[in-house]
Amino acid sequence: MTRVSFTSRPGTLVFDENDNEKHEFSASDVLDKRETDWRSMWISIFLQLLVGVQVSVYYMSMWPYLQKLDKTADVDFLGWIVASCNIGSTISNPIYGYWNQRTMSVKTPVIIGFLIAAVAQTWYGLLSLFPHAKWFMLAARVMTGLGVGNIAALRIYAATASTPKDRMKAISYGTGGFVLGISFGPVLSAFFTPLGENGWKLGAIYINMFTVVSFLMTVVCLAACVIVQIFFKENYVGIIEENEPGSESNVMIPKYDLIGALICIYLFMIVNIIATNIEVMSTPLTTVLYDWKDSQSILYNGIALCCCCIVSVALNIILGSTRLGKLDKRIQMLIGLGFFLLYQVFMYPWNFYSGPLDYLPDGKDTDVAGGCYQTYEWCKWTTRVPLPIYLICFIVFFGVAFPFVESPSAALYSEILGPRKQGNMQGLFSLGGSLAPVIGSLSSTALFQATGFRYVMVYQAGILVIGAVLVLVFYKRLVPLRLKSIKKT
Repeated sequence: MTRVSFTSRPGTLVFDENDNEKHEFSASDVLDKRETDWRSMWISIFLQLLVGVQVSVYYMSMWPYLQKLDKTADVDFLGWIVASCNIGSTISNPIYGYWNQRTMSVKTPVIIGFLIAAVAQTWYGLLSLFPHAKWFMLAARVMTGLGVGNIAALRIYAATASTPKDRMKAISYGTGGFVLGISFGPVLSAFFTPLGENGWKLGAIYINMFTVVSFLMTVVCLAACVIVQIFFKENYVGIIEENEPGSESNVMIPKYDLIGALICIYLFMIVNIIATNIEVMSTPLTTVLYDWKDSQSILYNGIALCCCCIVSVALNIILGSTRLGKLDKRIQMLIGLGFFLLYQVFMYPWNFYSGPLDYLPDGKDTDVAGGCYQTYEWCKWTTRVPLPIYLICFIVFFGVAFPFVESPSAALYSEILGPRKQGNMQGLFSLGGSLAPVIGSLSSTALFQATGFRYVMVYQAGILVIGAVLVLVFYKRLVPLRLKSIKKT
């Protein structure tokens, strides 16, 4: 038997027991002979879209709904409710990853996740039945997070059920699906604003612009379970087993570069921090900036987010299907970080912007008028970001930045790990993406309430600069795992 060696560095020689140099060939030849099952992959992409919708559908309507249900809730508590879904996902992501690692099953954990989410969404629609509703809303969103943590299993499938030549396409399209879902969720919520905040009553249940969405999400979750059970087939063509039968080589999977993997996780985390902050804060932010009442903030931000979604999804498709996707993933990530930084620069309340901000009329709330609460002392010295700049930042900068960081970081992460079972590590990757918004939403809503959005922008710019520095410093370690092996003798 020939001794086998793998290396991440070109030019390494491999010898047998007699120290005779042996001819090497790429282990990727084994994978190149396989084909990605695109029918199941497209189902996986569609399911990632549904997960994104479940996560974000209440982002813009949550604040007015919370105020309607429980007057004791403030913006700080809103941060906890936003974080609660991600807290649930943080708990469940590694569980779904471990489940896949042990069983090599995606189908079962995905179905269980959607069933849990269905219960949570129904609960959210029935919040008016409970006293102290803010705590029950918090619990409903935690349960939603426990369900949609199944995104970890779907990401594992994209990374391990695609061949190397299809991996960027599979992950980009999956990311595009999730981004589309994240972006479409608030748009879907805005679509039902004509029902109004009061709507009508069906027995003890209120049917209004807030609750009808939750009942629709319940139906969507149950339909997803049926689709997975009937149509989804698992085929892990991206995994190489050691000494795989039928291969012409003795295949061994080397250790991956931990530093490179951790940097990819960090980049994924900061993208999710910023995405959550922008979407969650858009309603209270535009209420104080442009004096929009709640329904206007939900509708106008929903339209802006829809346009942003079009930009992001289009770029994800381009990255997955054109030569642009062949651009070095490290360069792609630096481009995305640059656009994120542009967002922070233009959205900072510079002194040359007009100001200060207006306060709410006496006796009025944000359901009938826009402006700052009297407790917001910072409105007295905060300037107003011009509306055209806000829209350009939201639609263009955010729309371009997201796919240029999330897609390549996810694809590069799977390539750094190599063609092995990735359940535990992909669970860790998804955990980072879920934990980040918890940190971001809590810190940002607290900063917003105490000091305005000025230091939110500074804070976000800081974590982006750290990400760019990490990419540049460890540039040579952010490369796919290179496999080499020896033909059997």
